[in-house]
Order: sequence, then C-alpha cells, then structure tokens
Amino acid sequence: KGWLERVMVPGVAFVFNAQGKVRPGLTNVRRIIGISTYGSPRLYVKVVNDNGRRTLTRALRLNTGLRTRTSWLGLYAIDTATEAQREAFLQRVERKLQSL
Repeated sequence: KGWLERVMVPGVAFVFNAQGKVRPGLTNVRRIIGISTYGSPRLYVKVVNDNGRRTLTRALRLNTGLRTRTSWLGLYAIDTATEAQREAFLQRVERKLQSL
C-alpha cells in the first residue's frame, strides 16, 4: 500500500477537471489482478476487512475507470498449507494469467 501511495500521484493516477473534481488518470488500464498470500485463515482475513484487497480492487480501480475488471487470487493460511495446496494455488495463478 505504501508503494501505491508514493506512485499514484496527481497528474498520473488521477487528474482534476475544470471544476476541481478528481477524475481517473489511468483510463487505459482494463484489468487489475491482485495475487497475495496470507498467514491467517480466510475467515480471519475477512473479519479484519482484508485492506490490501480493498485497496487494489476498490481504491485503485477508481483511478482506472469503472469498466476496469478486478480479480483477486489469495492463498490463505500459507503457514499451514500443504505442498499440494501451494502447487494448486500456483496452477490457479498460471491459468488465470494465461487467460488474459
């Protein structure tokens, strides 16, 4: 999130119109895909609102326009995930990215 806040600057990520309202600046972006691993189980992450996911799929999307599609791929409880679960996650990521 800190990197996004330093990179998403006025004139690039967003622009101001003549009335001073904020408008999207990254209108050429059509797809946002977030890929993350979590140390906690999915239920716990959901309870604490999953701020990284919300930042990418909501806040960043406002800078790209409402037609931008978002996807999120997460591997939860990676600390206790088996080799098979990690491999399945990697295959899911690969399938998703190949379908673009």
